[in-house]
Amino acid sequence: MKRFILISMMALVAVGAWGQDLATFQTGFTTFSADMASTLSYNATVGNNWSDAYLGSFPHFGVGLAGGVTAVPSASLEALFTSMGVTMPSSVKDFGLPVPAAALSAKIGGLFLPFDVGVKAMILPEAVASSLSASGITADYQLFGGNVRFGLVKEGLLFPDVSVGAGYNRLSGSISMPLDTATQTYTFNDGSTDQSLTVTDPDLSMEWTTDSFDFTLQVSKKFLFIRPYLGTGLSVGKSTVKGGMAASMVYDPDTATASDEYILTDANLAAIKQSLADAGLDVPDISADGFMFGSENSDPVIRLYGGFSLELLILSLDLQGTYVPSTKSLGASAMVRVEL
Repeated sequence: MKRFILISMMALVAVGAWGQDLATFQTGFTTFSADMASTLSYNATVGNNWSDAYLGSFPHFGVGLAGGVTAVPSASLEALFTSMGVTMPSSVKDFGLPVPAAALSAKIGGLFLPFDVGVKAMILPEAVASSLSASGITADYQLFGGNVRFGLVKEGLLFPDVSVGAGYNRLSGSISMPLDTATQTYTFNDGSTDQSLTVTDPDLSMEWTTDSFDFTLQVSKKFLFIRPYLGTGLSVGKSTVKGGMAASMVYDPDTATASDEYILTDANLAAIKQSLADAGLDVPDISADGFMFGSENSDPVIRLYGGFSLELLILSLDLQGTYVPSTKSLGASAMVRVEL
């Protein structure tokens, strides 16, 4: 997870280090954050879909640990890197920008009817948080959810297991890291005057949340100790991604006369907000402590997923791949579990 987070932040650091025009920062980040927001609804499904279409009736149960990644398409970053004159890292260009996910997941079979109920949760482990902190990164991650799967067809000699499912997921996270610069100046023009915001000892910050409902149709069939499976899912919900600078700021209403500079405080926010509005910049969160841009996405997302599990006695290793046709986004996950 640490490596994925560092790769993700690398692209955002490039924005902070090179995007000195505030409009470029806004355009680049909102394009990126809009595509990231659209991936969060299905990123939050990690741990929901096990290889067997449904577990079986009570007393069948299982518990396992899942980890994975979904990718923000590299196309959403191309214009940003091009405008900055920065070469996109080959790993990001080939696979997209990775967004990690992890969950501890448990399921138990239902009574009388062919269904199972699952719950999952994950918070950022203290060991991971400490490791990131040693690299100057502050991070938080929380995921909670649950789902119900109902068996339509029971596996037999000729027939596979087939199920439909419905679930809810709540995901939130944040990450910040200091930029390797004492000051960074962002310029903008309100239509008549060149103005600027200068941040001091800035931290690059990003935060995200998603609330999504997920609906699935899945088929699976066991052959000896291997269980392949295929499924399709529909995620519906609202995701928000915000990012920007956390720092004290100096506002210059006219860069031609440096004497006009003054430290931005809560008392003089109205003037800077009006100037930003005149410049056509929508900054939803700005204060004496920094500024944030952001995007929301509530578009339904259809995905295809599939994979296989290796099952030995009560242990299973579950490997899964995901593809989103509308964005060509890819994802992958793995899960180790005990299942009875």
